[in-house]
Amino acid sequence: MNNLQTTQIPTRIRKARIATFLGFMMIGAMMYIWSTGVSVFRVQLGFTGESGDANFGLIALGVGVGSATGALWVGRLLDTFGAKSVITVCALAYPLSIIPLGFVNGFWFALCFGVVLGLLRGALDTALNAHGVQVERFYQRSIMSGFHAFYSLGGFLLGMVCSWLTGLYTDSVQVPYTVLGVALFIVGWFFSRWLLGKHDVPEPSASDWQTGAHSPDEAGKGPSAKTLLVMIALGVLLLGSMMGENAIADWGQEYIRREFSTSTSMAGMAVSIFVGAAFVGRLFGDRLAAAFGNSQVVFGCGTICVLGMIITIIGGTAVTGIVGFALFGLGLSCIAPLMISAAGRRDPKHAGRNIGIVNCIGFSGMLVGPAVITVIVSHFGLGKLMFFPLIMLALLATLGPLLMRAPKPVTTEKQRYTRSAAPQ
Repeated sequence: MNNLQTTQIPTRIRKARIATFLGFMMIGAMMYIWSTGVSVFRVQLGFTGESGDANFGLIALGVGVGSATGALWVGRLLDTFGAKSVITVCALAYPLSIIPLGFVNGFWFALCFGVVLGLLRGALDTALNAHGVQVERFYQRSIMSGFHAFYSLGGFLLGMVCSWLTGLYTDSVQVPYTVLGVALFIVGWFFSRWLLGKHDVPEPSASDWQTGAHSPDEAGKGPSAKTLLVMIALGVLLLGSMMGENAIADWGQEYIRREFSTSTSMAGMAVSIFVGAAFVGRLFGDRLAAAFGNSQVVFGCGTICVLGMIITIIGGTAVTGIVGFALFGLGLSCIAPLMISAAGRRDPKHAGRNIGIVNCIGFSGMLVGPAVITVIVSHFGLGKLMFFPLIMLALLATLGPLLMRAPKPVTTEKQRYTRSAAPQ
């Protein structure tokens, strides 16, 4: 087993870790500020009822397209300028980008600002994951699950605040989006000062946590074909986990209510327990990864997800459905952060590029997921829906650990000399 790092961590690194926590809280907060304001936003635009579904769906699609594009586009900027510069710009621009949505009253303006919102979301998410990998190198253990836990926490807290504000302002999101956008702008200005610079990396050593993760890609050159294929494969598996999460988030309540003939409140509780279990799992994910390794934890998490879906499908009651959702959320919690961490550690010099590829494919789940789920429900019925996440997570549990195995380290002549000259 790997033991937790006991070396004294400098204050500036601890501040960088706190800044990353706050950054992930911002992403989650912005996500759920948007989500909890959707109903009032539709009233503001006049997109109420079934007649407004198509127009709003296109705006939501624009946000998804922007997110996938931003995640991929920002990778080269991260490798060129470093995470600090990119995060600083995005952390200030992203909260402000939601404010215009409180003032728009036409479809095309709403679509344009929705795309901008998505672009900044995808860019900031990728940049913060890259910065998280950079901070991990100082701790020499996985701490990515903790960062993603704060995404859930930020979404819960600010989502509740936005829900309260939309209850007061029922005709427009102008006040909720403006107030919360400005508040998060101040948070972004505050934590961006603590971020690590591009060249702020630990000294390499024979015991470096990153040593076994270096790939043979050379600086200044594009990714090797093998690395590129691994990133695409990791992205596809991440896409599967995100689509599984979307199945529960979008259809979970309706599935429990209709399939098990229970109340709406009981069905809503099942989804809330799913989200809560994911948050709890992320709190402990880093220690599990330190003890057993990332790939083993991903295998275990995927297995728990499969078990949860089997219990949900064959249980036949609301209670077993809730238990299954809880296990699914618990298993799903650590998969995304650990896979992104593995992508960033494979080649630290091109971490931004690699995380961007994986995140871009993963974010496309926001585009593909709803369409695939709708086809399944329309052609096979709601009762067959949970077979979809069952299959996707079974594949992830099988293939994910194989892809996360680090390539053999490349030892240069200089490194061999340094190690041979080191005192015994």
